[in-house]
Formats: sequence, C-alpha cells, structure tokens
Amino acid sequence: MPQDFGDFDDDDEDFGALPDPEVARIVLELDRSIMRNRRAAALRQIVQGQPVSQPVKPSRVELLVLTALVLTYGPVLFGSDFALVLEQIAECGAVVLLQQVVFADMGGMGGAGSEDSKDRRIVSRLQDARPMFEALCRKFPEAFLADARALLKRFTTRT
Repeated sequence: MPQDFGDFDDDDEDFGALPDPEVARIVLELDRSIMRNRRAAALRQIVQGQPVSQPVKPSRVELLVLTALVLTYGPVLFGSDFALVLEQIAECGAVVLLQQVVFADMGGMGGAGSEDSKDRRIVSRLQDARPMFEALCRKFPEAFLADARALLKRFTTRT
C-alpha cells in the first residue's frame, strides 16, 4: 500500500526547518552510496543463485530515515565512525535500522556474539538520532510500526 509522505515537512516542531539544499545534497549522496552497495550485493546474490534481499533503490520511507540522519549528523555520516551504520542500511534497510535504534534496550543487548556487538555499536552510535526516529514513528506509524503491531496482535490474541 503506497504511503503519502507529502506532509512530512509540515510539522516543523518535530523536524526543524525545511531541508536546505545542503541537506538534500547529502541525502542524495547517501542514496547513491546505498544504491551502489545494494547493486553490488544484488549481483553477488544473483550470481550465487540466491534471492535478492533488498530493493536496489532506497524507498521513500528509507529516504525519510536518511533525511533524519542527515539532519542529526550532517556530512560526518560519510566518516569511518558511521561505516557500520551505512553498511547496515544497505544490508537490512533504513526501516530496520530505525526499529533497532527505537526499540533497543541497551541493557539487554549484552550478547556475546559478533552480531550483538555490531548491533550494540550501531545503536550506540545513533542515540542522537533516536528523538527524530521516534518522531518519524509517531508521524508515520503505518510505515515504521507495522511489524510491531502485527507482533503485538499475535501476543494479545487468545488462542
């Protein structure tokens, strides 16, 4: 079901002023970088006879997450400190990344595995973006919380 995100910038109290040309340029650069990484991953998956896990082009919903990241961090997103974050977006998608940050329980992320360590570092790195991510969830719950609602329904439905 297509989402209407035309009014995303109408709520200036949540997201500050409208994005300026520099924000748009950085978001476009992030979009291109993610698209290149996903294209390479898709080619590897096709050659190996595996299904392609992510669409090559970031969706409109993912662009909202990228915009929130750019408004929070700016051009430092291209630095080595954010390499894991951009890798995670390319591999899992920006919506999954947002959900990891919003639903993270830093105290409960004490697993010993390398995936747990990677997730913990990503969530830790993105704590400054959490308020923007939470605002996105409030503004567009159908886009960011659909999985959570289905899961909650499953737990609250009696069998």
